[in-house]
Amino acid sequence: MGKSHVQGLAAERGDRNYAILDQLLRDCCMELMADYGLPATPTPLSTQEPTADVAVAAIDFSGRDLRGTIGLRMTNSVVLETYRSALGVAVQQGSPAANDWTCELVNQLMGRLKNKLRSYNVSFNVNTPRLLATFPVGELERALRSRFVSDRGTFAGYLDVLIAPGFVFVDAPPEAPLVDEGELVLF
Repeated sequence: MGKSHVQGLAAERGDRNYAILDQLLRDCCMELMADYGLPATPTPLSTQEPTADVAVAAIDFSGRDLRGTIGLRMTNSVVLETYRSALGVAVQQGSPAANDWTCELVNQLMGRLKNKLRSYNVSFNVNTPRLLATFPVGELERALRSRFVSDRGTFAGYLDVLIAPGFVFVDAPPEAPLVDEGELVLF
């Protein structure tokens, strides 16, 4: 599997925290789409990502140890196919239902990441997902990012994160049992 942009930078700097986050982002993206019948292959990042026919959603999060934004950018064909897979019906590109589904996918991506970070006893609050009308390329140049291709289109996960000074990920048993993806959790 190829390295992402930040994984290479993290290795150069010896920053284990960012390398862990980068791997978790990559795993979460692949698992999310595989659950909707879109197995994907990591592909090298390009400086010329598609700008037309894409949907982008993001969620901000904040906690004692981490804060930032997670984003999911995908071709509309990925949005339409995952919707069809989840609900068994087609949806019109650009419709309110397709836009809501785009936000739901980034919400599920965030949930997967948050669940995986529990094994490091990391917790944070999550804001409401939002659809982005434009893709903030400049802002995400410094973000962790992984790009994938499937037979239905391409998608990419982005994680623009700040880590508290002195914080180090320590793999430890979570304070409570981890839940399986898709399980209902009440707070």
